[in-house]
Amino acid sequence: MNQLFSTHFPILIPLVLSAGAWLAGNDSLSDSKRRIVLKGISMAIVIATLLLAITFVVVPGQKPSALLALNGINLTVLSLVSFMAVILIKFSERYIRSEKRSHQFWRWLLLSLTSVSVVVLSNHLLLLWLGWVAISLCFHQLLLFYPDRPRAVLAAHKKFILARVAELCLLAAVLLLYYQHGTFYLSLIVEHYLSAGAGYELTMSEKMAAFLIAQTALIKCAQLPLHGWLIQVVEAPTPISALLHAGIINLGGFLLITFAPLMSLAPVAQWTLIIVAGLSTLISALVMMTRISIKVRLAWSTCAQMGLMLIECALGLYELALLHLLTHSLYKAYAFLSSGEAVRDYGLKQLAPQKKITLGRIVICLSLAIGATAAIPLLTSYNGPLSIWLLVNTALALYLVSAFNQGSFQAWIPALIIASALLAFYLAGKSLLAGLLPALPHTMIFDAMDIWLMMLFLALFALTVQIRLFPQAKATQTLYRWLFSGLYLDEMMTRVTLQVWPVVLRPDSQPETAEKQAREESWV
Repeated sequence: MNQLFSTHFPILIPLVLSAGAWLAGNDSLSDSKRRIVLKGISMAIVIATLLLAITFVVVPGQKPSALLALNGINLTVLSLVSFMAVILIKFSERYIRSEKRSHQFWRWLLLSLTSVSVVVLSNHLLLLWLGWVAISLCFHQLLLFYPDRPRAVLAAHKKFILARVAELCLLAAVLLLYYQHGTFYLSLIVEHYLSAGAGYELTMSEKMAAFLIAQTALIKCAQLPLHGWLIQVVEAPTPISALLHAGIINLGGFLLITFAPLMSLAPVAQWTLIIVAGLSTLISALVMMTRISIKVRLAWSTCAQMGLMLIECALGLYELALLHLLTHSLYKAYAFLSSGEAVRDYGLKQLAPQKKITLGRIVICLSLAIGATAAIPLLTSYNGPLSIWLLVNTALALYLVSAFNQGSFQAWIPALIIASALLAFYLAGKSLLAGLLPALPHTMIFDAMDIWLMMLFLALFALTVQIRLFPQAKATQTLYRWLFSGLYLDEMMTRVTLQVWPVVLRPDSQPETAEKQAREESWV
């Protein structure tokens, strides 16, 4: 009886969200009644999530053939989804109140969250695929909430086309895994690879499935050169951008974490992730430095962060990828929902005296980062990839040098405390989440993947220094011009999209949305 209860109980969250979509999406509701309904939905989401957590602790055993299943990983991600749902409902209730089509916003927002919860909880590959498709279709309606914005329509068309490609890749991977194992149940397939061990040799079908899963994750995470829609989605309302950047786009990483036992045995898929995501991280991080618009900077940041998360998966650091997924979601939700205040803060920073960082301090920064990274294998028994540590140490060292540049002892102490706290959080979070994942092989120190990434991260550091220290140099201005254009990588996808699906604005476009767009553009 307990096992039956725990097997069917996970459906509670999708039921709550879908019921909320039906209630809040009713166009006959008045604003006051809709506010009451939304408060009830938020409370129901919180209660349902707590009940699921209690069920998982009290009744941990589940049938391997259940359509929906709870484990430590998907319960953690589902808790994040529930938290994001409550925050978005609270923010959007005021943001979207004056819109005439607000009921459609609520319907598609809650249906998108319903689809996300189905994907997170799915233990059946076909159900997971159907949820994946439903997310894209529901989110497409949100992207077209302002049908009079050409860039928003173009972004929606681009994403729609790429989503179909990703779904075909995922469906092919699902069918290949079914052909190999004779079952669609995810728990049985994962258990097969866990019991097989690191010496297991994949068949051609399994290698192709792993490669297609990697392709699905790359497309879903908007990696270059298929990233343009992510940048242009900022034309949509702020809550929609927050939902995308803080939730939906992270599902590529969640997919890799879910199939971690398979991906850890597929070198071709790992190298595909390392090369594409590595270059995307490098280019996106540099392009972000050239942008002034707050939302556009955040969009390029998301592209870089997703690349880094995929790199962590390719290296076998799945616990770090899960930590990255959680923290990035929370940060991006806050960043987008507070983007109005960010504009004001950015203006104040521009008026404040700028800190001068000399070449000598940059050399000190790099020496500190390389020294701290080299000390890790020398002083400990660590034999994992050093590239991630190089990135962490470079960022911390640059932060400390910037703080020490003020020359004030009072500025050093907070900087040291913050750097120590960040490092402690990184280590604690990594260790805590490692208990949710099985022990899997990872890249060793100075492997080819590790060396490739160290070269990329050092190149990122060097180019960042060049842009900051020598902005007037001819080479820097040429680099800046190319970076500002995004290396023109999105031009081909734009042409293909306009040929396949031209942008035609709807005749029912509302005049007031143009006024709202002008107000938002003036903020940014």
